[in-house]
Amino acid sequence: MVERLVGKRLKASTLVEVLVALVIITLVVAISATFYATMALKRPDNAVNMLLELRALAQESKRSGGSEQAQYELGNGIQVDKVVTPYHGDTLLAVLELRGQRTATGETAVYREIIIKSHENKQD
Repeated sequence: MVERLVGKRLKASTLVEVLVALVIITLVVAISATFYATMALKRPDNAVNMLLELRALAQESKRSGGSEQAQYELGNGIQVDKVVTPYHGDTLLAVLELRGQRTATGETAVYREIIIKSHENKQD
């Protein structure tokens, strides 16, 4: 009889331990999924948005005809460095490179475009 009572207590404690372990595993999975959703899933959208902003800035830079090095501060906390370099020794082509960095998160993006020098000096 004593063995039967000890066996029931042992089975009951094992069931409680399994339930506690299940709750702990569920909490860990929920926290991990939340962390993954905030870091991994939202990050590509931010990078794409930054690239779109850099592309728009490159188009504006080509329209205004500026081929000098410059630094910009966009309104949403993005610092942009503009670099124009010759394209492999070609006198008619140049590489316009915009490097953006979000100051809050440290996220970076680079946009490069080959431009024709005669078009960058053209006024609208």
